[in-house]
Amino acid sequence: MAGLARTGAADAGEIGDDPRRNREDLALDIARLLEEDIVFGRLHPRERLVEEAIAARFEVKRHVVRQAIVELERLGLVDRLRNKGAVVRVYTEKEVDDINTVRELLESEAASCIALPLSPASIAELEDIQREHSAAVEAHDRRGVFRCNIAFHKALFAHCGNAALAEAINIFAQKSHAYRSIAVSDRTYQAWAASAHWEMIDAIRNEDRPRLVALCKAHLGPSKNHYIETLRARYG
Repeated sequence: MAGLARTGAADAGEIGDDPRRNREDLALDIARLLEEDIVFGRLHPRERLVEEAIAARFEVKRHVVRQAIVELERLGLVDRLRNKGAVVRVYTEKEVDDINTVRELLESEAASCIALPLSPASIAELEDIQREHSAAVEAHDRRGVFRCNIAFHKALFAHCGNAALAEAINIFAQKSHAYRSIAVSDRTYQAWAASAHWEMIDAIRNEDRPRLVALCKAHLGPSKNHYIETLRARYG
């Protein structure tokens, strides 16, 4: 599991320097890095994504940037507005509540379907991912925290035995990235989330399904609540 924190996107300086990479891969890498900019608060709600600046930053053609922005729109992270271009999406309080409600339903159902006892190899995989996540928290590595957290939940819910359910969980988790800045910026929250992951592993090891379901459900609230509080403070 070493190097998991690097999964998903190259650094900005690595994007445009390999002529062998195809346009689709370049666009996906740029989209993932811009996604991190949104999650880490470097791009703010309603901020415009300037194609020329992005193309210069990654040393790519503007059509590659446009493809990356289409991917961000598909993920629900940006809106494309007429005569203005792409802007970072602002989710309304109701939209955030709705997404969180669906996530609670999906993830609670998945937790209730995980076959217990889980194999020692599967538990070891979760422990390996969580060790790297905890190390990223200790190292103040925001990218590592973000990427390892995603990897942990994907690995966990992959054991629900329903590929369609796991896919739906990933889709709605992706939507929540627009309002998850607390997860990678607040040290207290990061430590709490890492501890909750270890508790989930412990519940699985002890075959305590009610505890596992409760932990998965409780895991979603803080990011939602933080975003709503920020919305109210910023936009009334």
